[in-house]
Amino acid sequence: MYALDCAVTLDVAKTAVQKSLDCGYVAGEAQGLLWWGRSLWILVSPKEALSLLRKALRLARQLDEPRLQAECHDALANCQQMLGNARKAFTSWADSLELALVIDAGDLCIEALNGLGNLYVIHDDHQTAFHYHALAVEFAPFVDDPDIRCKAFLHLAADLIKLQQHELAIGMLLRAEQSLVLPRRQNWQAEIYAYLGNIAASKGDTREAERHLLAAHRINLAAGLFWGQAVNLLGLGKLKLQLGEHEAANHFLLQGVELAERFNAGNLLMQMHEQLYQSYEALGDHARAVMHHIGYHTHFLQLAQQDSSRQLQSLSARRLHHIEMRLKLLGSEMEISQLRRQSDAGRKRLAWLESAAYQDGLTGAYNRRVMDERVPQLIAHAQQSLSPISALLLDFDHFKQINDQHSHLLGDQVLQMGCKLFLAQCRDGDLLVRFGGEEFLLFLPGVAIEVASKIAERICTALPKLDWAALQPGLAVTVSIGVGQLQADETVADWLQRIDQALYAAKRGGRNRVCLAGEAP
Repeated sequence: MYALDCAVTLDVAKTAVQKSLDCGYVAGEAQGLLWWGRSLWILVSPKEALSLLRKALRLARQLDEPRLQAECHDALANCQQMLGNARKAFTSWADSLELALVIDAGDLCIEALNGLGNLYVIHDDHQTAFHYHALAVEFAPFVDDPDIRCKAFLHLAADLIKLQQHELAIGMLLRAEQSLVLPRRQNWQAEIYAYLGNIAASKGDTREAERHLLAAHRINLAAGLFWGQAVNLLGLGKLKLQLGEHEAANHFLLQGVELAERFNAGNLLMQMHEQLYQSYEALGDHARAVMHHIGYHTHFLQLAQQDSSRQLQSLSARRLHHIEMRLKLLGSEMEISQLRRQSDAGRKRLAWLESAAYQDGLTGAYNRRVMDERVPQLIAHAQQSLSPISALLLDFDHFKQINDQHSHLLGDQVLQMGCKLFLAQCRDGDLLVRFGGEEFLLFLPGVAIEVASKIAERICTALPKLDWAALQPGLAVTVSIGVGQLQADETVADWLQRIDQALYAAKRGGRNRVCLAGEAP
C-alpha cells in the first residue's frame, strides 16, 4: 500500500485474485480485489476502480467481515470523491465509520473522519472540515500505526492554515513529522514542506516560502506523484504572482493545468485558471486572460452543480448525530483503557473520564453534557432547513412515593423500564436526555407540535400498561408530559421554561396526561 510505485501493488493484487479463484479462497479474492481497485484509482482512474471495489464489498458482506467492508467503503468513498460525487462519497464514509465503531477500530475511524472532513474542504467549509479532522486527531494517540497518526495531523494542519491559525498549524505539522516514516512516506514530507511554504507566503516571507515549495515539488517529481506536483505548481504560481513575476507564475501554472487535467481535478483547475487570468490581465494579454477567465467559470459552475456544503450539512445532521455520540464514547473508552494500563499518575484523569461519560449509566439515555453540545446543533439545522423542532419533558408521577414506600432500588428499576419505552419511540436523529432525577427530555427534530403531542399521548397511554407487577405487586406507574415547539428567535432557556410550565399544568390537572406549551409572550 505504501510503495510509491503502485504498479507493483497492481500486479501482486491481480495474481492474488487469480490464485484465490483457483482454490475457492473467497477472503483472498475480496482482499485482492480491494488492492486491485485501490491501485487502479491511483494509476488509471477512479471510474475504472469502482466495479472491482463494489465486487470486493459484496464478497466482504458474504463473509460477514465488518473490517473488510469498512475498508471497501473507504476505497469507494475516495473514488466517488475524486469523481465529484460528494453525496455518494459521504454515504460510503458514513457506512465505513459505522462499521469501524462496531469493531472499535480507531484506525478506520480516523480514515473515515478524514474523508468526511475533506468533502467540506472541497466546498471551502473549513470550519466543518476542522470539526471532523479534530475528531480524527482525538483517536490518534490510541492507534499504533504511525502512518495513520501522521495523516490525521496533516489533515488538521491544513484546516488550521485555511482558518489562519498558523502557529497551531506549525505545531500540528511538527507532530506529523514526529510520526513520519521515512523514506516510505517522502510524499508526506513533501506535503509538510508545502504547508510550511503556504504559511511562510501568508506571512510575507517569500524567500522561505519558495524554498519549501520547491523542496516539496522536487520530492513529488522524483516520486512521480502527479497530484502533489499539481498542488505544488499552484503554490509556486501564486507565490510568483504575489512577487509580480508574471512570466514565472505562468510557467508554473500552465504546467499545473496540464497535470490537473489528467485526473480532472476541478477544484485545482478552477484555482489555476483564476491565477492565470489575473496574471495575463496584469501583462495586458487580454485574449489569454479571457480564455482563462472562461476556464475558471467553467470549473466553478461544474463544482457549483455538484452537492453543496449545505446539502452535506443536512446529511451530516441526519446521519452522523448518533454516530458522533458513539465516537466520543469510544474515544473515552479507549482513553480509559489506556489509563488503566498506566501508573497511579493517571488515576485522577481516569476518574474524571469515567464521571464525564456521555451516557447516563442507569437508564441508557444521554446526559446533560450531550444536551448542551447537541441541542444548539439541532436547532441550527432546523433553522437552516426551515423545519420545526419540538421537545417533550417527561416526569414520572409520584416518584418520591415510589422510592419512599418501596426502595430506591425499585425506583431505579422503574426509571430503567420507563426509559426503554421512551427510547423505543425515538427515531434516528431524536435525542433522549436524562434531565435530572425522574425527568427526561425528548428532542424531536423535524417534528411539529401536533405530531409531538401524539407521540406524547402514545407514551402516556403505553407506560401504565407495562408489566409493573413484575417489579412489585400492585405497583402502578404513570407519567406527565409537557410538549412545546421551538418558536422563531426563542432561546433554549425560554423554550424549556414554556415546556416546564406545560408539565406543571399536567401535574395540576391530575397527572397522567399531556399538556401543550402556550406561545411565548
